[in-house]
Amino acid sequence: MAEQIITLNLRRGFIKTPTWRKSKRAANEVRDQVMHYAKVNEVTISKWVNELIWAHGAKNPPAKIKLRLDVDKEKKTAKAELFELPAKAKKEIAKLKSQEDKKKKTDAAKAAKEEKEVEFKKKKEEEQKKLEEAKQQKEKAVMTKEQEMAINKK
Repeated sequence: MAEQIITLNLRRGFIKTPTWRKSKRAANEVRDQVMHYAKVNEVTISKWVNELIWAHGAKNPPAKIKLRLDVDKEKKTAKAELFELPAKAKKEIAKLKSQEDKKKKTDAAKAAKEEKEVEFKKKKEEEQKKLEEAKQQKEKAVMTKEQEMAINKK
């Protein structure tokens, strides 16, 4: 994939359209200009480009947009993204990262807790085995004393 940075002049495309249709025409103009520039058949416009075009409503789109194109010549596709993400996008990305970090921490905490539980269960089982062995040894010891007494009485 080749990455390119371009600035599109949208005003040329929507200057003669009715005011209520200018943002729609600007979005189509982005698609057309990227297809022409990158020589591809398919263009994907990112969410943030669309939001920038429609930010001031249908009647007042921006005159120029600076885009980063990811062009795949083999598949004949291009993806148009904003050159610099707006503050809102950066906040959303930071929020998503913090949510992922929290999720990782909780998963790690759950795994540690499960490990502790497994270790605790193993220790309990070992203690129970030791108690059972001790009981068996006492029973054997008691039996042998009784046998010894019986032998001594004879």
